[in-house]
Amino acid sequence: MEIHGIQSIHSVQPAAKSQPSPVVEQPEKKLPTQAPDEYIPEDKSAHEPIGLYRVGYEDGVPKIEFDDPEAKTEQTTTDTDKVDREIEQLKRKQEQLAQKAQRETNPQRKEQLERELSQVEQELSQKDNDTYRRQHAEISFTEIF
Repeated sequence: MEIHGIQSIHSVQPAAKSQPSPVVEQPEKKLPTQAPDEYIPEDKSAHEPIGLYRVGYEDGVPKIEFDDPEAKTEQTTTDTDKVDREIEQLKRKQEQLAQKAQRETNPQRKEQLERELSQVEQELSQKDNDTYRRQHAEISFTEIF
């Protein structure tokens, strides 16, 4: 008996024999050169702050440190160039007044030059020292991120 829409087993054609598929070789997996349990030290210079607390040690004593990602450092620069120029000008003025006073023949003019020379020497003795340089130096701060 024949059923409509279904073919008999005899009418199904067997599939053609296919050639064996070629063997595909998988690339060799390279094994790591280090043993999996080998300790690799952390590069301390590449440490970036991430905002966590951690235990640190200072002289063998544990202490809690905060890894602040917004920590800033500040660089201070002290500039004494302006003060040094002022002192250098006073020294030149002192030298010029001393030469003029030595060459001057007019007694009144010579006395006036010697008074000016004395004032310059006094001012120079007050300014030509480290304390004056430090007090009058220009200090600048630079933030380093």
